[in-house]
Amino acid sequence: MKQFTLIYYVVPQDNDDIEIPNAFGIGKPVDQITLKDIKTSFPLQGEYIFRFRYKTMHNTVWLDLPTDTSQIPLFNNRILIKATRISWDVQNNQNQSTSVSQQPNVLPQQQTQNQIVNQQTFAQFQQPQQNQQQPQQQQQQSQNQNLIDF
Repeated sequence: MKQFTLIYYVVPQDNDDIEIPNAFGIGKPVDQITLKDIKTSFPLQGEYIFRFRYKTMHNTVWLDLPTDTSQIPLFNNRILIKATRISWDVQNNQNQSTSVSQQPNVLPQQQTQNQIVNQQTFAQFQQPQQNQQQPQQQQQQSQNQNLIDF
């Protein structure tokens, strides 16, 4: 029995609605999916910056991940991506980075500030949050909602 996870995404340049996202699938359990998996499986051609919706204690943010091996954060027990198109070219979609240095129209001082915020947010994501922890049984049920057996 192989597990399959739906990945939800929107492309702002295409006027996608966050309430009606697009989707594609990856043949892995949700807790094993990395940024590299997203990059290699993303169904649209071109170069994209992938940001992941994430709920902190007080806000909902779009999280940039630091490396291709980073585990993907969940939002309401789903993976939800904002895929910002930076080019229609197919060049290195699998090798692109979500680093701030590739963001268009960002000044160097903004890059430094953004990098600090991204690092702090990612560090917060990596630490378990007491307020967001669910009993293990509820968490397993929630993860199973993302899986389709075939």
